[in-house]
Amino acid sequence: MRWILSVALVLMLAGFSFANPWLGLAFKQEPYKNQIALNVVGVHPSSGALKANIQNGDLIVKINGKKITDMGVVKSELSTAKVGQKVPLEIVRNGKLQTVRVELTERPDDISSLTGSSIGSKAVAFQQNFYRNAEKRKSKPKVTLLDFWATWCGPCRQTLPIVGRLYEKLSSRGFEVIGVSTEQLSVLEQFYKEHPSPYPLYRDATGEMNRHYGISAIPTLMLLDENGYIQKVWPGVPSEKALEKAILDALK
Repeated sequence: MRWILSVALVLMLAGFSFANPWLGLAFKQEPYKNQIALNVVGVHPSSGALKANIQNGDLIVKINGKKITDMGVVKSELSTAKVGQKVPLEIVRNGKLQTVRVELTERPDDISSLTGSSIGSKAVAFQQNFYRNAEKRKSKPKVTLLDFWATWCGPCRQTLPIVGRLYEKLSSRGFEVIGVSTEQLSVLEQFYKEHPSPYPLYRDATGEMNRHYGISAIPTLMLLDENGYIQKVWPGVPSEKALEKAILDALK
């Protein structure tokens, strides 16, 4: 299935500070005049956005006085922000422009209640179950792709070379891939001998990660940002072109 779950999140973080500030919004991007607008589809109940009376259906068109031409503008404007800081947003509500100031709050790790999916929540930590290429793990990857797969799965076998090619092409730019499977180690090792992958491979021995993310079909791909927050989810075999574009956008 070549589609991406559509909800994007205003979840950009403040560098490497101990507290991760956020606006507390879920939105969909849509064209607006000669730029884009962020159409609000969810407001977290503990966020500064709720206190600022931002509502579903509001269109955010500027942040800190700058037009939102792409998500890089939002990320740039929030890259050095801190918890407690107020950020001015220009919004369109009922056809009228107005400015609101949103206080950044600390971002919770689990926001599935806001997004209705794992998107926007923080990925769970890996244990010591890497069975191949653990030495290739990056200490601070800019973007990580998780590939939930199995050796017996035909669509997974179609996905593996796509992911492998993108890893080889983009790894030097900070892109990391981790393959995740629940199968027996002996099965995984035999498959690796016949079909070696260039990236780290992890055995989810107890199925904890699959249950945590609600993986109901494989392959499923998840794209994480540099802070480990889930940005996009693809069920089924992805379009290589669309997947590469999403990765390149995230690497900016």
